[in-house]
Amino acid sequence: MSVQRYDLNACIGCRICNEICPMDVFRFDEALNKSVIAYVENCQSCGQCYVNCPGHSLVLSNYNIGFAVTSVRAANTAYSKPAAVAATLPVGTYDS
Repeated sequence: MSVQRYDLNACIGCRICNEICPMDVFRFDEALNKSVIAYVENCQSCGQCYVNCPGHSLVLSNYNIGFAVTSVRAANTAYSKPAAVAATLPVGTYDS
């Protein structure tokens, strides 16, 4: 299980998920005033972000996603772009 974005437009920019996540999964995009799931591979499915999200923009998914080794992803900046990440996910699992 891992956290996924249910509806990015429902994110109210409160930063609660950034503050409450013990695994540092979220980053805050200042330009959009939205939290971004940056490191979903670190998610331990504790559900704290999901339970405490006042905008109800998150879900916990039973779908497991495989990721490349983190050091390989860090070495290749092409993996860090949202379009590149979205291209690696199955259809319907990425909310742009």
